[in-house]
Amino acid sequence: MPPSPAFLLLLSSLVSLSLASSPNILLILTDDQSGAFQEYDAQHMPKLASLLSSQGMTIPKSYATTPVCCPSRSSLYTGKYIHNIGVHNNSAGSGGCASQDFADGPEKENIAHLLKTHKSYSTHFAGKYLNNYGFGGEGDGGQQYPQCANETYAREIAGMANTCSVPLSHVPQGWDSWFGLKGNSCYYNYSLSNNGVEEKHGDDYATDYFIDVVKNRTNSFLSDHFANSPDTPFFAVASVPAAHEPADPAPQHAGYAEGLVAPRTPNYNKVIDDGRHWMAHDDVSAGFNDTVADFVDLLYRRRLAVLQSVDDMIEELVGTLEEAGELDNTYIVYTSDNGYHLGQFGIPIDKRQPYESDVQVPFFARGPGIEAGSTLEDGFVTNIDLAPTFLGMAGVDGDEILMHGFDGADVTSLLTASAKNSRTKFLFEYEGENVNNCVGYLENDFPGRAFSQYDGVQCGLRGPFSFKTPPLFESNVTFSSVQDSTNNTYTCLRTIEGADVNTQYCEWDVTGEVELYDLVKDPYQMVNLAGALRGEEVEAMSAELARLRGCAGASC
Repeated sequence: MPPSPAFLLLLSSLVSLSLASSPNILLILTDDQSGAFQEYDAQHMPKLASLLSSQGMTIPKSYATTPVCCPSRSSLYTGKYIHNIGVHNNSAGSGGCASQDFADGPEKENIAHLLKTHKSYSTHFAGKYLNNYGFGGEGDGGQQYPQCANETYAREIAGMANTCSVPLSHVPQGWDSWFGLKGNSCYYNYSLSNNGVEEKHGDDYATDYFIDVVKNRTNSFLSDHFANSPDTPFFAVASVPAAHEPADPAPQHAGYAEGLVAPRTPNYNKVIDDGRHWMAHDDVSAGFNDTVADFVDLLYRRRLAVLQSVDDMIEELVGTLEEAGELDNTYIVYTSDNGYHLGQFGIPIDKRQPYESDVQVPFFARGPGIEAGSTLEDGFVTNIDLAPTFLGMAGVDGDEILMHGFDGADVTSLLTASAKNSRTKFLFEYEGENVNNCVGYLENDFPGRAFSQYDGVQCGLRGPFSFKTPPLFESNVTFSSVQDSTNNTYTCLRTIEGADVNTQYCEWDVTGEVELYDLVKDPYQMVNLAGALRGEEVEAMSAELARLRGCAGASC
């Protein structure tokens, strides 16, 4: 006998009730925004403060397990360390960034797909995805670096195939609405994948400014969702380019932060030779003059200015949620892919280092069950925790979450019940890129030096050409600064137990440096304690680091 109309109506109502009971989730993801400078930066995002942090929880101890864009983002969406997903740095090919190997494997189990599978979420992505996304296949797209892997970018020791990255037609599994940026962060003159079809943008602020495009596409998704699928929960990602260089501010914000300088932290332009990796003490890479300091200060002002548009976006998205009556049923998480240094240890700009400026990221969350104006002082969260946490927020059973083999943990209880972390140790890991574009700079500026240890050094060239929108760099000086090296390859054991224990032990795989910091006593990592360790202490830390280096799933 076929089911009665009354039974079907009841079943439909129960399904709708089940879907509606799952909260919405909005992730706002910034680029290169350090959590280490929050005491300096927080006052410059008043809308974030009033609408997110004062209405939810701040977690100061929030970290990217790999302090550079593509690996960190790949980890965020999969909930796994880079050693388990094959994405080692920003390079294509055997660097793994947006590679076909990643698309055919780990990417298929991304958080959007899992939320759809478990709870029938409607999903949306707008913004920067992975640095080499869209470079495979045909089409000029306007960005050519790096289009495909070659011998310079391929790290064969990583054991991955030397392949091109995926094309713009590739839409990762699980996304209903997809507006993914081709390549790395920019603000004008770029291409998007509009659900698999290339969409080109120019340099008109009104139609092309990328932060506003991310905002508008996300707002349109929310409005359409509430109009057409009000009983279905959504998961939306607004992934803005700010505050990534060149940090082009919107015209109305270009004068913001005039006169301010980059935070003069105790380790600002401090070159310390205490056994740490050469990039943090050798005069090839560390220590800079007043001209470079002026550039760093200008970039800091531009970063603050470009974040004003992100602040505006927060206000508009929160307003849309409130107007729809969904604000109280929506988790909003704000964080960044990785941090960024601005002169710390004399390294002018960039990320990729295992120091707080680079690994610490901002983290704010509001939503059902999260106490307004709260701060989690003793706990911590990492980027690999976000995927399982989003499943936890959606109401997925803990055993089901464990079945996915995440390296991270569901930390929903930290947000809603101020519980303690289920683990006290986690891993930082990075594999330096083999770019080798510094040879002329090194030989000209350091005559007579031997550079065998600097094989594969990556530099960034800056000067009056660096910025095309105000405020500009007024000097006529061009300079180059070291950003990475093949031997900038390390793993670190981070141990956090409440408020009293916060240590970091690092080993460099190629050059052999060992570093140990007590961040309770030395939050700016000014004193490397590794030389004072007893043999058995080194062995114990090294063994635990080796265990994490090879961990997977619950063993992490």
